[in-house]
Amino acid sequence: MENNIKDTIKVNMFGGLAISYNDKNISIGKNKSAKYIQLLELVWLSGNAGIQKEQLTAILYDREEQSNLSNSFNNLIYQMHKQIDKSGLPKHEYIVNKDGVFFTDDEVDIDSDVNRFISNIKMARKSRDENDSVAYYKAAVDEYRSELLPELGTTEWLIIKSVQLQKQYAEAVIALGSYYERKSDYQNMYQVYKRAAELYPDDEWQIGEINALIGMESYKEAYAVYDETVRYYTDELGVTPSNELLECYNKMSRQITNSPGKILQIRDGILESRGAVASDYEGAYDCSFPSFIDAYHILSRNMERSGQSVYMMLLTIVDYEGKKITNASKLEHRAQLLQEAISLTLRQGDTYCKYSASQFLLLLVGTNKESCKTVYRRLLNKFKLLAGPRTELEYSVVSLADLPDRLAVAR
Repeated sequence: MENNIKDTIKVNMFGGLAISYNDKNISIGKNKSAKYIQLLELVWLSGNAGIQKEQLTAILYDREEQSNLSNSFNNLIYQMHKQIDKSGLPKHEYIVNKDGVFFTDDEVDIDSDVNRFISNIKMARKSRDENDSVAYYKAAVDEYRSELLPELGTTEWLIIKSVQLQKQYAEAVIALGSYYERKSDYQNMYQVYKRAAELYPDDEWQIGEINALIGMESYKEAYAVYDETVRYYTDELGVTPSNELLECYNKMSRQITNSPGKILQIRDGILESRGAVASDYEGAYDCSFPSFIDAYHILSRNMERSGQSVYMMLLTIVDYEGKKITNASKLEHRAQLLQEAISLTLRQGDTYCKYSASQFLLLLVGTNKESCKTVYRRLLNKFKLLAGPRTELEYSVVSLADLPDRLAVAR
């Protein structure tokens, strides 16, 4: 009687290749980026559709000169079987050629996290019942623990596959996040977006995370996430916050304003915030761009009553020829030194923020246009002292009295 029981091999590829058989971890070679391992991964990732031999060889031998490509590929399969035999896996072909298309061996059941993820996404799309669809999307999100096969780095075929999977993951996150928000299930909404933000901090998943915290009335935590996100975008990515992120700030401000609180709790919160910036308390106030906008509005109103002038200065880092610096690491280092120069030069009553990778905005209180030139020269001298004589800055200034409504539009 024929035995139809297949050997089940567990294969995880999110976060790195991990193979197990009969609850034992299996290694099929020390070098996880070896071509014979990539061959297995490509076939396993192709699922039931399989992958053509020509496509396999084009991917595996991309830009490599091979005198006999067919022999090289056959040797690769031989090497793969040799390593599998040493690994302790049961003896099978593992990949089979059917009319020029390679499939997973029918004698082996490859239980893959990636294939489960893809299957759950497909089932979620097909399902007409929202609860079923949500369950499939949740199962997909749970499978997606990290990037696909990070050990392969910037391999072209991996990048293409990773982008496809990342788009499907984003689909699942949006579907789940929207569902939980409609149900006012802010705890689950928060967990979904928080995990997505940890995996892909550049994709603004923090907006969903912040909105979930606002829904839970955890305004302090929401602002902490917001502030960290704004600083990450400004300092690390060199971009200003999006309108959606600024709207989160406005929403938090409205909610905090409308929330009752005890005066001693409010005092303690202010003291805690003050303590966080105590090291810079003697110098100018370093804040995020949205906080800078708020400072602008406050100073604009005070100008009308007190008659005190306020100027806004824009500083731009350039090279010694006055051109934009294109080297990212060089620009980042110069920006850090300029921030230090600003902190050391400006007065306690002044405010500044990083506006982009190469620019800082300053609010100078109780000064005039001529004095701004003096401030600029002092800043430039301090900057050159820290960064070297070939360092240069461009600057422009405008009185807040000349543009009372322009920053308001940005809100």
